[in-house]
Amino acid sequence: MMFGKKHIKNAVGLDIGSHSIKAVEIKARNKHGQNIFELKSIGYEPLSYDAIVEGTIIDTTAVAETIKIVFDENKIKNKNVVISISGNSVIIKKISLPNMETEELAESIIWEAKHNIPYPYEETNVDYAILKQSDPEKEQNLDILLVAAKKDKIANYSNAVKQARRNLTAIDVDVFALLNSFEINYPENFKKKTVAIINIGSNLTNLVIIENGHPQLFRDLNIGGALFAENISKELNIGFDESEKLIKGIPVEQISQEKFQYVLDMNLQNILEEIKKTFLFFEAGEKMDRKIETVYISGGLSKLSNLSGHIEQKVGIKTEIFNPFRMIEYNESKFDNLYFEDMAALFGVATGLAVRSAVT
Repeated sequence: MMFGKKHIKNAVGLDIGSHSIKAVEIKARNKHGQNIFELKSIGYEPLSYDAIVEGTIIDTTAVAETIKIVFDENKIKNKNVVISISGNSVIIKKISLPNMETEELAESIIWEAKHNIPYPYEETNVDYAILKQSDPEKEQNLDILLVAAKKDKIANYSNAVKQARRNLTAIDVDVFALLNSFEINYPENFKKKTVAIINIGSNLTNLVIIENGHPQLFRDLNIGGALFAENISKELNIGFDESEKLIKGIPVEQISQEKFQYVLDMNLQNILEEIKKTFLFFEAGEKMDRKIETVYISGGLSKLSNLSGHIEQKVGIKTEIFNPFRMIEYNESKFDNLYFEDMAALFGVATGLAVRSAVT
């Protein structure tokens, strides 16, 4: 799913998050008819506070300079990048249309977009993907993912990349990048199981449910690490920086682990309830035998105080941390193991962007 750019092979996957910027470059080679992926470059750099607020870049210069730092400090020479966006400015709808000729389909997509997008059509860029091809003899419908993004959101992120003097080759959506990464790293589960991926970022949580290789439900929740830190800061009467330390597992003077855990558990209830409601909605859908088999979590909060255990207890489904490097080869002597141990869960989106670029 791409907006307004010509996709170029071997671009760097650049995840511009509200809290940090992640870059991943992957090289693909074919071996016995299969793609083998190898990590070529990787980088991480925290962003200055309030550079991005609620998914909107406020300080373009700060973001551009951070992008430059990521590339310079990690010796990433490739200037072609692919980025992704998410949030309220991005709409994803699953629709069904009768099987028709390509020209008719394009006209129908425009009509559907105008009636399914809560923004003026002229203010958005629209793309779509056919989930499965219909059999013309059976006159089945086409299952289509309709995706629309506000043009000002695209321009907001494009300008930062341009100011960083990088060549923006494509713009994707966070959840599709996660799908790409999951398909490569967990191929059997992707094709044959029903799973959920929950990516918990600083200001936003992306949730996608996949059934036998087909995405079925997408949802963005306006809940993330920044909200947790803000609430904990108020309730424990400490600074925002101190609350972030506690979330990362760093002790703060005069705040006991028991007291912090109590406040944290209270704040977890909102996201846990939203996850449970989403799962119940999915399982009560068109197929009565639907059942999510495994939940994978990624993002900055994925390793928070046994979050996987909290989710597993709430929804009764096996939950584990998503590893975006599970099936990707890398030179252990070249890269810091920190990326693949403590920080791996942060790179789900960036890896998905890089993987798609490597094979396109």
